[in-house]
Amino acid sequence: MLIAATGLASMKSDPSSGLSLLRGLTRKCPNCGVGKLFASYLKPRDSCEHCQESFMGLDADDGPAWLTVGAVTLTVVSLLFILETSGRFSYAVEMAIVLPITIALALLLLPLTKGFFIAALWLLSRKPSS
Repeated sequence: MLIAATGLASMKSDPSSGLSLLRGLTRKCPNCGVGKLFASYLKPRDSCEHCQESFMGLDADDGPAWLTVGAVTLTVVSLLFILETSGRFSYAVEMAIVLPITIALALLLLPLTKGFFIAALWLLSRKPSS
């Protein structure tokens, strides 16, 4: 009873890979899903504030930026093709539409992809070595 009430039940068993990656994508601890993964916009915490799982050494490096640039590029280029083939807007109006969307998508996706990459690195570091 006490374990379920305090939330320690989630720390007793290892979460599935998919659940851990989903938790990382939502910027939560990949182990418990309760603690925050980031101390600020992109700065990861050293450990989870809830389950004390360590995140030291889990450096996502350029992976999140690469994935973000790829996703934003696919979206923005598709949008530009749609706007350009419609022929309704001038280039200035198209840029007034596309530039804010590009910036917003990049700023929105970067912390999500970084959380996903940190969760993936956390999963890889927890696998027993053979």
